[in-house]
Amino acid sequence: MPWYVYTFFTIAMGLAIFLLGLFTLRNGLTNLASHKAEQWIQQFVNTPLRGVAVGIAATLFTQSSAAVTIISMGLVSAGVLEFSDTIAIILGTNVGSTFTVGLLSLNVERIGPYVLAIGSILLISAFTLSRNYKHARRLRAISLSIAGFGVLFIGFHLMTSAVEPIAKSEFITRWLVASQIQPWLGLLGGALVTALIGSSSASTALTLSLTQSGALPLLGAIAIVFGNNIGTCMTAILASLGGSRAVKRVAATHVLLNVAGAMLFMIFIAPFTDLILHLSSDSGRQVFLAHFLFNAISSWIAYPFTRQIASGLMRLIPDKI
Repeated sequence: MPWYVYTFFTIAMGLAIFLLGLFTLRNGLTNLASHKAEQWIQQFVNTPLRGVAVGIAATLFTQSSAAVTIISMGLVSAGVLEFSDTIAIILGTNVGSTFTVGLLSLNVERIGPYVLAIGSILLISAFTLSRNYKHARRLRAISLSIAGFGVLFIGFHLMTSAVEPIAKSEFITRWLVASQIQPWLGLLGGALVTALIGSSSASTALTLSLTQSGALPLLGAIAIVFGNNIGTCMTAILASLGGSRAVKRVAATHVLLNVAGAMLFMIFIAPFTDLILHLSSDSGRQVFLAHFLFNAISSWIAYPFTRQIASGLMRLIPDKI
């Protein structure tokens, strides 16, 4: 079998395992929170600052910025949450979505099998040892979360191992280096890949793997990370189809904030890359810092204008035509 066929299928398998781990992690954390994400969002979003904090916390528990955005859509559609409140929540979800990549940048993927083993033992214990339903349910949620981390680490390690031959391929290397010469190609590629697989965490993890293997230059990786933030809007767009105009406004907000942030940072991508290089010499931490600072700074810039953004979108997508 040619090396490139083997590499492609190994990367695809690693990505599939990563997504499985991410789904398991989300399921465990959501159950651990006793399905209170909607209640938290409804009760604590009283000010824009609290909205940002709730967006970060809810994304950490669900491990999906798109899921929190969809929950916000449901609450807006039900009339229990004002549209203007969702803007701060979306800003918070963008920051909270950097957690998984930050964890992977610590090079902890090799402990994946051990973490999975611990989670599996706890899961078996939850079904066999605990007689109290409430305690058993909580233990199952904890064990699923731990097992999810383990599977996630295994998938990332598989992707990292698979992309190593890419660094030795002259053709593939030239194609990847093109993203440094033409960063807009990286932006477009990141947006398309994330839209297809439906997870910015997974696509950013793949970008992290390519960067750590030496196959992808940092500037190209940063452009792809910007694109990943655009691609993640596809889930919200699809969820808004057939929804009320209030729901469409929430989806439009997600698109507006992420696209505007990416376009702004693309203008300054060269000095931003120099800043990241100055902050860290480790390739994994460089990708995480770029991902985190991009989202944190974008949210910080947009935060003072939440009312203006809400007013503009209300005029753009009014309740009645």
